[in-house]
Amino acid sequence: MDELGIGGDGLAAPEAVGEERPQTTIWAELNAWGKSIADWKRYIISHAVRDGTLADARIDEAYRLFLRDRKLDNGDEELPDVPGSVTGRAAAEGTPLSLQAIKALKNVNAIPEVSHVTFGSQLTVIYGHNGAGKSGFARILSCACFSRSSPQIIRNIYDDDAPEAPATAQFVVDRGNGFDEDIAFTDGDEHDDLKRVSVFDSSVARIHLAKENELGFQPAGFDVFDEAMRAIGLITQKLEADINAKTRPNKFDLLFADPGPVADKIAVLNAKSDIAELRTLATFGDAEKERLDEVARQEQELLAKSPVETLKALATAKTDTETLQKKVADLASALGNAACDKARRLLNGHKTALLEAVKAGSETVSHPQLSQTGSTAWNNFVLASRKLGQAEAGTYPAEGDPCLLCHRPLDTPSASLIGRMWGYLDHDARKAAVVADEELNRFAAQLKALSCALLPAESRIRADLSKIIPTLVGEIDAASATFDARRSALVAALEQGAADAVPSGDLALPEEALAKAFEDIEAQDVALRDGKFDEVLAKLKAEHITLRHRQVLSKNIDDVVAFVEDLAWIEKAVGSRPNTRFVTDRQKIVFEKLIEGNYKERLKDECAKLNCSLPFEFKARGSAGKTLRGLKAKGGHKPDDIFSEGEQRALSLADFLTEVNLNPTSAAIVLDDPVTSLDHQRKRAIARRLAEEASVRQVIVFTHDLVFLTLLSDRAEAAGCEVTSHWVQCLEGVPGCVRIEDTPANGRAYRKTTKAKEFLQQAKQATGGERVDLVRSGAGALRRTVEEVVILHLFKDTVRRWDEQVRLGALTKISWSNDLADEIVALQDDTSRLLEGHSNSDEFAGEMPDVDDLEKLIARVEDVIDKAKAQRT
Repeated sequence: MDELGIGGDGLAAPEAVGEERPQTTIWAELNAWGKSIADWKRYIISHAVRDGTLADARIDEAYRLFLRDRKLDNGDEELPDVPGSVTGRAAAEGTPLSLQAIKALKNVNAIPEVSHVTFGSQLTVIYGHNGAGKSGFARILSCACFSRSSPQIIRNIYDDDAPEAPATAQFVVDRGNGFDEDIAFTDGDEHDDLKRVSVFDSSVARIHLAKENELGFQPAGFDVFDEAMRAIGLITQKLEADINAKTRPNKFDLLFADPGPVADKIAVLNAKSDIAELRTLATFGDAEKERLDEVARQEQELLAKSPVETLKALATAKTDTETLQKKVADLASALGNAACDKARRLLNGHKTALLEAVKAGSETVSHPQLSQTGSTAWNNFVLASRKLGQAEAGTYPAEGDPCLLCHRPLDTPSASLIGRMWGYLDHDARKAAVVADEELNRFAAQLKALSCALLPAESRIRADLSKIIPTLVGEIDAASATFDARRSALVAALEQGAADAVPSGDLALPEEALAKAFEDIEAQDVALRDGKFDEVLAKLKAEHITLRHRQVLSKNIDDVVAFVEDLAWIEKAVGSRPNTRFVTDRQKIVFEKLIEGNYKERLKDECAKLNCSLPFEFKARGSAGKTLRGLKAKGGHKPDDIFSEGEQRALSLADFLTEVNLNPTSAAIVLDDPVTSLDHQRKRAIARRLAEEASVRQVIVFTHDLVFLTLLSDRAEAAGCEVTSHWVQCLEGVPGCVRIEDTPANGRAYRKTTKAKEFLQQAKQATGGERVDLVRSGAGALRRTVEEVVILHLFKDTVRRWDEQVRLGALTKISWSNDLADEIVALQDDTSRLLEGHSNSDEFAGEMPDVDDLEKLIARVEDVIDKAKAQRT
């Protein structure tokens, strides 16, 4: 294949020449791609975007996601969070956005919480020496905004009380509506607005530089594909390592000395082996232990004796089995559906008879104020009264007889009432209720008398069957429990008079187990009687071996199951090996869509502006199963062999600016020490380019390079760009102290006495130590003004601070005066004395520099400025 022609695979063909290509970016393409791929793939791509290179911990997390996706883990482990968006960037939007400030930093290195930095609408430069705290601000921006590196932000290690908490900060933004809005940021958060700010630093620059890739440099975002390939390779290695760790020979067959069905099954274990079946084979409880002992005894008996005793035992077992069959049948009949139907019939009949008896009693001797007439209690009362009355006299009750309760003589109506009550006892309805009740009680008594214990614990039949057929004992016990539960339910329903509590449904009977046991006994009996001694012995021996094998398997079943599960895992894992085709296919599509469009020309322009028009060309070729796409030095050389580190860094910056300008969402850019390792000429080119960029979007630059600071400020001012400058310092061991609107190169602010006058006005309104501090600050500002007078007015800007060029044309303007020079030196001495006064104690206030001293010095400096402005005529 040629260098740009990758073999056809059903992908969309490149667009025709001259056809307008859609305006999109690599980040938009990656976001769209991320929505269509599995979580483990999106995790890799997302962190390749955020980190450039996935750390080992990220690879481990991606591997866990891969295992879950392929169902190669337990499925219950908590998984890492997968970013919803590959880049964290929002879709293109037309709303303006600018950073106004960053403040309230917590746990950001040793930077105090009160420190803050404001940002201008165009160019903001933050200057600071190494260790001054400048990098702390840059790091929090890199974490919050869109950056290809994820720097670790460490709390203040010198403060033992500093909390173990993530870094936080407040970002102030303006969305073009004139209102400042706060965005609370915690390290790890992703905010769409902040992601519209792009960050460039040394880590980002290194992403583009030569690694093991012969192409040496790739456009922004295209390294993600290579990193994805590397990550997938590492995941494949982890998968292979796990496969190898789980791959081991089947040595379980060595557990069994004799052949047998259990040993045979274990010898052919594979990924499809039925684990449930294996666990069933490994069941070895008390019943199996008893059977093993009995089989061993029978073997020894057959070998040592005649089969007569065995035949006798078999005959007994046969009789016992027949007895059990009859017992089961009897209990099934006594407790089956017929018994349940009888119970319901008796209960319903009893209920009906009682109602009729109550009705008859009420009709006989009803009373409107007595509600229990005819009830069981009333019935018992009447019966007891008749027995007592008949015992007193055969003619009782008669008129004049004493009442059994109140002893008053009975009148004729009362005696008649008692007679009617006693007559109810002979009523047919009452007799029918008594009969129904007796039938109910009799049936309940019959059920209670039933014995459901088919194999009593100490019975001879249980002991014999446990030796001959131990498995039958368990089934018979289960049947006994079933019968007992049915009997208890029936009795309870009868005693409670609850027809709806009568159980229903067929009973589970051990008929098949009994029939099978009976057949086995008969078969063994026939075999012995026919002289088939060896056959019976062989059968016992085979059963003995099977039971011993099951006993051994029961002790090793967990290891056997783990082995089978590993085999199944290996089989699934082998078929799940990750394929990198999805990466190379997407890389080809995106490369043809983006790089063959506006990117190449834009990058060429950026390189020219940064003075890095290097001999490179775009290449795309297949190599060892992957596609390499990027910039390649002409002649086939590696960029490391041809280009200097400074040239490569400039090329990386050109690519960064290319991507930013092709991305409609880019609102601002942040650059942290962008000129490290670059010479003066390239610094000048970068200063010019960033000043130009500041007219298009917000530009924020962190630097410790005073030369670059001066170049950048001068270029921006020359271009009419608003410049905001801050100075980050480490004061008294505390880093991150920000001097707003001040830098060593900010000479323009000191060309007049304005700053000194500001301090003077504040000092006039202050007292004590604060007043002295303000006077000294004014003296410091005034001394800077004296220095600017020398550079700008005395020497007419012939030599500038931090600039190697001498403007010889300005020499003709210099109007030298020794008196003026002496006055300037005197002013320098006098302002220095104000700065180097005594401590700020009120005790020495009389010796402190005061506002009058400062005011006089300001007047002298202004007089010197007027004199120094004069030019040679």
